[in-house]
Amino acid sequence: MPSVPAPAAVPATLSVSASGTQMLRPQTLAGPEREPIEFNINLVGAPPEVEQLVEQIKSVAEQFLYHWKSFPIVLPQALANSGLNLTARNATNSVSSRKTRPINLRDLFIAPPFDELDAVASDGSGEPRRLTSAQLKTLRETGLQKDKYGKPKKLTLEQLETIRKNGEFDVPSLYFPGQVHKWRLSQVLQKGKLRAQDSFLSDLALAARFVVVTARARIFSHFFSVVQAMHGLLEAFTRLADMVIGVPALLAHNLDYKIKEERCRFLIAELVCRPEYEDCLHGLCSYVRKMLRRATMEKFDFNSCEVSQPVPYLFLTPKGQEIDLRLFCRDIMRKALPILIGILERETRGWFLHFRERLIAELRAKKLNDKEIEEEVNEAVMKEYLQRVYSSIISNAKLGELGAGVPELLVQQAQSVVIMYKAVDKVEQNIKRTREDHQKCLANDHSVLSRVAPWLRSKLRHAEENRLHKSAWSAHEEALKMCTQHNLHQTAYFLSRDLTFMKEREPVLLKELKNAKTPTRSFQWACRIWSPQSWIIRRNFQGQSDVIPTVISQHATSIVTPRSDPSQPVFLVEKEILRTTSTRWPFWRLLNMIQRIWCWSWNMMFLLGILVPWCSPLGLRALCCVKPFMPDLELSQINGTLFPRKTSITQTLASRLIELWRHISKSRTHFETEPDTGFIGKGLTRNLNRTWNYFVKGFLGTIVILFAFPLICLAASLLSICLAVTAPLWIPVFVLLLHIYMILIYDLDAPDNTKNRYCILLEAIVWNLLIQGLLQPVAAILMATLVCPLAAGVVFIVGVIRYSLRLVWDSLTYHLFIKKCGRVPASDSIAVKRIAGPGLALDYYFIIRPEQALAALEAKMELDELQAYQHATERVVLQPQQDFLQFVEACFGPFSAQISKTGPYLSLDREAQDLMSTLHEKLEKRRRELQTALTTQVKSRIKLNTKELKIAIQLAAHILEKYYPSHVIGRLSISEEEFWDNKGLTVNDWPGLAGLIYTDIFSLDFLTPLTEHDTHFKLEPHASLDLMRYTEMVKNANDVIGSKGLDLLGNVYAPRGNVQVHLPFLEVTAFNPRSRITLTFRKPEKRDMSVGLTTPRVRAHRAQHVPKTLQEGQKSWRPWKQQSGEKSVTEKLLIPLPVPHPVHIAIAIYNRDTEQPIPLDSELVWEILKSIEDCQGGDAMAVQAVARYRGAVIESSNDSLASSSSIGSTRDSGSGSVSGSALGNGTETLPCGNREVCTQVKVDTEPAASSSGFHWTLSNWGAAQTARRRTNSNVRVDLASPEDISLDTDSSRAVFNNAYGTTV
Repeated sequence: MPSVPAPAAVPATLSVSASGTQMLRPQTLAGPEREPIEFNINLVGAPPEVEQLVEQIKSVAEQFLYHWKSFPIVLPQALANSGLNLTARNATNSVSSRKTRPINLRDLFIAPPFDELDAVASDGSGEPRRLTSAQLKTLRETGLQKDKYGKPKKLTLEQLETIRKNGEFDVPSLYFPGQVHKWRLSQVLQKGKLRAQDSFLSDLALAARFVVVTARARIFSHFFSVVQAMHGLLEAFTRLADMVIGVPALLAHNLDYKIKEERCRFLIAELVCRPEYEDCLHGLCSYVRKMLRRATMEKFDFNSCEVSQPVPYLFLTPKGQEIDLRLFCRDIMRKALPILIGILERETRGWFLHFRERLIAELRAKKLNDKEIEEEVNEAVMKEYLQRVYSSIISNAKLGELGAGVPELLVQQAQSVVIMYKAVDKVEQNIKRTREDHQKCLANDHSVLSRVAPWLRSKLRHAEENRLHKSAWSAHEEALKMCTQHNLHQTAYFLSRDLTFMKEREPVLLKELKNAKTPTRSFQWACRIWSPQSWIIRRNFQGQSDVIPTVISQHATSIVTPRSDPSQPVFLVEKEILRTTSTRWPFWRLLNMIQRIWCWSWNMMFLLGILVPWCSPLGLRALCCVKPFMPDLELSQINGTLFPRKTSITQTLASRLIELWRHISKSRTHFETEPDTGFIGKGLTRNLNRTWNYFVKGFLGTIVILFAFPLICLAASLLSICLAVTAPLWIPVFVLLLHIYMILIYDLDAPDNTKNRYCILLEAIVWNLLIQGLLQPVAAILMATLVCPLAAGVVFIVGVIRYSLRLVWDSLTYHLFIKKCGRVPASDSIAVKRIAGPGLALDYYFIIRPEQALAALEAKMELDELQAYQHATERVVLQPQQDFLQFVEACFGPFSAQISKTGPYLSLDREAQDLMSTLHEKLEKRRRELQTALTTQVKSRIKLNTKELKIAIQLAAHILEKYYPSHVIGRLSISEEEFWDNKGLTVNDWPGLAGLIYTDIFSLDFLTPLTEHDTHFKLEPHASLDLMRYTEMVKNANDVIGSKGLDLLGNVYAPRGNVQVHLPFLEVTAFNPRSRITLTFRKPEKRDMSVGLTTPRVRAHRAQHVPKTLQEGQKSWRPWKQQSGEKSVTEKLLIPLPVPHPVHIAIAIYNRDTEQPIPLDSELVWEILKSIEDCQGGDAMAVQAVARYRGAVIESSNDSLASSSSIGSTRDSGSGSVSGSALGNGTETLPCGNREVCTQVKVDTEPAASSSGFHWTLSNWGAAQTARRRTNSNVRVDLASPEDISLDTDSSRAVFNNAYGTTV
């Protein structure tokens, strides 16, 4: 059978025709050769029909199934040997006439030797450089440098002065011009005047701390002070009085929630409904009343009701200004949010880098410093981004379809949020600047006290509190001013109302609410109602409770438990009278004693005087009555009558005798009726049975019941009656003993459950009175007047002596030891240590030549070509097995036959494994040759200067344009458009691809050029390495890429120094007035943003069921530290403003004008209104899902390009928005707050093929070759542009400043 060439790509090399067009020349003429598979069939005893069928199948199988007879594996030719060159004479690829030698990439980057200390410390002969007397004599004239003969020079005056001042000296580097080695002497030899003076000031600060901080704290501090002792005495006497008579204990609950609730109501207190919507308002209120009545009559789920009642969203102020609150409608926001997401995504692309770099270059030309440039650029970038977003929203047709003026409302809402955050930032920056200035003034005016950290913190805290008090409304006023300038009248109205509430209403309301305190604990005292006729029976039906007459019946009913049917009433019985006391009033403990005496006396008289004698099994009634009786009653749920409870039946004396002899009779009858089958006959056991039943049970039991039971009943009844009669005498004594027990052991009536309950008298006397009240002031006064001044004096004297001794010691060691024995060291020792110098610090970079970068780029291109070659070859190697599987499945699949890895298929599998092993072995060998010896740390520090970086990128782009399409892209199984799409680049963006490859080779920091102020060392290639080809390419760069080629990149790769630019970003929730968190383009603050979606009352109710956080639950383990809560001037301004939902506004307007208002304090009303909010606009989950669209981090000073593994598609959709179907299918394209990609994609798989047929997919049916079919289930999720990746300048880690594409 003739061999057919395989569909795989034949290895080829690059050649150029005479006309200059690029062509592919095959490396070998022999491609993979096929050979049919031979099948050996041995059928013994088979019918002729079967033999004929098998032969036919064998013939067909040998026609279409094959294996590789020969498969030459020839790797693509190395790029260095292919002669690819760019010269001035020929701008295209050509074969160089000079034979190029292969490049060993491990010699491409040789790190410089940092170990030069021996050379620095030695002279030309290798002897140590000692500081001789002659050198010390002339050190003021010359320095310690090598001359051209290698002889040392003496130390300069500057070096010697640094030793005297700081105990340090610098030695110039030999291999790195401009660098120095800094050495620090041990403090045993030399500390230096400045360092000694600094230590002396620290000693003075410690002495001053004892007097200024510690001694003063012992008088006025909150811990261990005279003031605390006075508080301890007051606490002791208060607790003594409280444990005896009771001191009022009151507390104001939920002040913050009440204030916020009133704040929400005040914002909309003046609004009125537009006349054309008054019918809608009344209909809504009627619906609420209807639902409220229904809720009191039956049980149902509010969220299950479909609300069809419209809600008014347009209101008027008293001055006629229109308030449009249509953005509170869930339906509008649900439809608008996907469109807004698309706009926000699209407007971040294509302009940010160039705009940023142009601004930086312009501001640097104006000689501004980095801080000013950073502020100006951040403000300009954010302004430009917002203008683009606002323009896109206004011109979007889909948003216009949501209603007239809705795009304008969205823009105004976002503008309001941005303005409020800008106002907050401005006020915070002013406060921060004031704090820093005040700290500098304190450091200048008080050089010693400023070193005392508690004193400095106290001064700064007091100054900041005064500043906060003066600028409490600065954020409101600044935001109101900016909103007025931008014509945001609706936001300005609410801001003015909010500011008025904060200034005028809140202080008065706080004072009123603080006075409206509630007791910390209440006590209930139940007194039993003796007569059942006086029990109170209540009938509850449809929300109404009525008291009905008490009726006692002897007829029992079948229903005694309350019924859940709302159409049936529920009866409840009250057998006790409840009285309540609390800790509100003084002498509440005495009131508790009186209530205990009163209630317990009556209850004990009822128990001992009524229940025990007349209702218990040992009472007089059980002794005198003949029949059993039922003393307890239960309530009927049918008619509300009381009838005897059957479970409370009590036996009497007569009934017990009757039950006894009835039991004896049954026992005798049972004995006589049983058959005589025992070991001993009934003739002998009958007498024993009679004795046991008649004598033991009958006679003795009757004697006990007739004589012992009456005595027990009489004794119990008489004793209980006596105790009941004397209860008013012994109950008070018992209550008094209980009161003493609570004082001495455990306080049952403690008003505060968080405080100690055990041994409160001991705590009050020993701890509060003796230790805190008496011993603490004495110890504090002694500490403040004696110990602290003495300690301060000792520290001061020791500091002066140490400073003086240090100066004398430094002078002696300098003149006696350092001058005579000092020399430049070659290594660290106990006397000296190197603290800085080349290779020691981490703030340095390696600079390379463009030739080295191009050589590394070519190696990376070869690796990419090898990867593509591997994938293409592996597909060809495995093709016979795939065809075999398809053939067997197509022919024998309907007969439930499966392939077995034996015979010919096993041979195919082994051949494929051998070919794959050979392929991988050759590829691995070539890949090892293409690897550089660079570590990750070295890669992150490699850079080029601005001009050489542009040359390297442009030459790389030109090489890629000539090499990549034929060698890499042509071997891939995807199209060229898909290749660029996977890279996150536009088609034919060769400079962008060059940047991506460079970041893969080195790091993202490589694309930031080296500045003249950066510390850098050269990373030279090995001397034997031939880079002449790349040197010619660099020299002829202008001829290759054109005279204006270097300006194609503009300022994108210009150095930016320490300028940190925020990536412009706006959260989609900034357009939602009901969101709690709206912006993250700034650092988030710890602020209360919990107003807007729900009301404070509902949140307060829900907060009761939420466990406390760890910070609230745990106490400080350092009680001497003053706990001061962090206050911010921005706490008053909530973003967004807590404007209630229009449903609440409508109810408030209705209650304002009616005599029968809807009770907003009712929890049922809140649930009804919440259901109306949720039902308006249908699905609310879309809004909650989009709430995760947040996050923005700082863009570093590196240009943003990412590798192909982390870049997604950047193509915009036709409408520029996220389709609703995508959201419906569960696709989320929202970046998370931690800047990680959290993407979940549901892929709709194709329906499975029908079991009745099979789709033939063999690659060579007949003589024709079918086209290669590509099946790719990858789903591209476009999240952002490749500009949004940078490198954090503080470390070698990649920062993803926006979400990036990913393949699922």
